[in-house]
Amino acid sequence: MEREEVARNQRTRLFGGMIESVSQRGYQATTVAHVIALAGVSRRAFYELFANKEECFLSTYDIVVARARKRVLDAWTEERGWANRLHAGCKALLDDVAEQPKGPRLVLVDALGVGPAVRERMQMSGLAFERLVAGAFQAAPDGVGFPGLTARGIVGGVRQTVFTRMLEHREGELFGLTDEVLDWMESYRIPAAARLGVPATSVSHQPPSPAAFLARDDRRARVLGAVVHLTLDEGYSHLTDPQIARFAGVSTEAFHKQFASKEECFLAVLDEFVREALDSVRGGFETAPSWEAGVYRAVATFVEYLVAHEALLRIAFIDLFEVGPAMVGRMTRSVEGFTKLMTEHGPAPRRGPEVALEAVTGALWAIISAYVGSRRLHRLPCAVDHLTFTVLAPYLGPKGAVEAIQAARKPLRSV
Repeated sequence: MEREEVARNQRTRLFGGMIESVSQRGYQATTVAHVIALAGVSRRAFYELFANKEECFLSTYDIVVARARKRVLDAWTEERGWANRLHAGCKALLDDVAEQPKGPRLVLVDALGVGPAVRERMQMSGLAFERLVAGAFQAAPDGVGFPGLTARGIVGGVRQTVFTRMLEHREGELFGLTDEVLDWMESYRIPAAARLGVPATSVSHQPPSPAAFLARDDRRARVLGAVVHLTLDEGYSHLTDPQIARFAGVSTEAFHKQFASKEECFLAVLDEFVREALDSVRGGFETAPSWEAGVYRAVATFVEYLVAHEALLRIAFIDLFEVGPAMVGRMTRSVEGFTKLMTEHGPAPRRGPEVALEAVTGALWAIISAYVGSRRLHRLPCAVDHLTFTVLAPYLGPKGAVEAIQAARKPLRSV
């Protein structure tokens, strides 16, 4: 074989070796020796192609994403008729994950905790699929597509549907979910959705404020505050238990009486943050005149709380990815708790009932994290209507959701 062909063959085998090794033992435990042994490639050849393990992992990540995107596009072009094409593309994506889960698992699960470079890859791949979704629905015969935030939510919802099953090793369920996922997507198609949004002039600036659980004057609060400050200043991965203890003004022994490890301390911060956020939502929700108005109030109150606690929000949506899949799964279940709070007293979902709860949770996560990651958190109140629409549409249908939002906003305009 020619030199370029040999290199291409070796690179392909190393991608396979990386996928297999990470599947067997996770990224952190994987070494270059593991990868080259599985690939049947020499160490010298590995370092001629990649500088280190992380570079090989990133290239493998790119290949898996590109392959998934190509499968969707190929399935689309092989069909005739918009509805058939949409079904074929969605089915190709979900079936591929169910049939060959190791590559997608590397992208959606194992990549969490690898570091900032992978987080950037995740953002780029998300944008690529957002464009794919937006383009597919713009091609609809009736010309009804999605506003930008909805396309982002759609990708986040599908990702959450797949991620949940991968985390629990239930990938086989994806074979039967194409119609459910498409039905859920369809609940957001209405021209009026593009007109949703709070005018920028009506957005009030919400100054950051300390969370109540960090303002208490006790040792536990000092330790939790220490892990927050140090994570924001230096990043989670570099923290040690003694370092957190010193910053909090306690001994390492005293720290371990409170928490077994920095992971447990970090988790306690997230749990307290979520609990406080949900407590801030409940009061307004329970006094609302209707379920629909309650959802609108809950979303608005939730956004207000998030904007006022930017540091904690960054930890929950950005720094969390340095900890790993289990922690991200824990946080998404917490966001699902917010979704359940809003929907448990409402009607059953009309669209995509088997996936609505987790898909809505993923959509909310994707939209909010986009504002946090781009440092546009002060603009998040502009998305209250869209976030409310994301929750209501699968339960009321798109027309009913828009009408409910407009009705819920009337009292706000009259004040």
